[in-house]
Amino acid sequence: MKKNTAKLAFLNLSSVLLLLVLFFTGCVNFGGSKNDDIEILQEEKSPNGKFVATSFSCSGGGAAGYFFFNANLRKVDDQLDTRDVLMGKHKTWMAFFDIDVRWIDDANLEVSYYQKSGPAYEKNNAVKVESKYGLKIHHRIKPGKF
Repeated sequence: MKKNTAKLAFLNLSSVLLLLVLFFTGCVNFGGSKNDDIEILQEEKSPNGKFVATSFSCSGGGAAGYFFFNANLRKVDDQLDTRDVLMGKHKTWMAFFDIDVRWIDDANLEVSYYQKSGPAYEKNNAVKVESKYGLKIHHRIKPGKF
């Protein structure tokens, strides 16, 4: 009887450990953003041709899933990184949409967009990149309540 109880306890412990490993493995995105579905909505090179500003949508995440719009600023030879964005604390949160990018000159980029409002968005929307690569980023929120 003691032998069966010990075996049963071991199997229960093994089952719990296996479930925990499977659960945490499912929560880790080993592929990063490689499997994301990315749609470039607008892409503009700086007047001097050194930088690219991109407005895009991104979806992915498998069963949990996410879909969001955002903007990116990078050097012209760099690849688009959908997690290196100009707006939002939570990089994959749907808080901004209808994003337009416009170069004012070689040193100034204007990013205009609608943003969702309300208590749930307050901390997320407060995070906005104001400058990058020595360039000034001007954020303009389009009028309208969302």
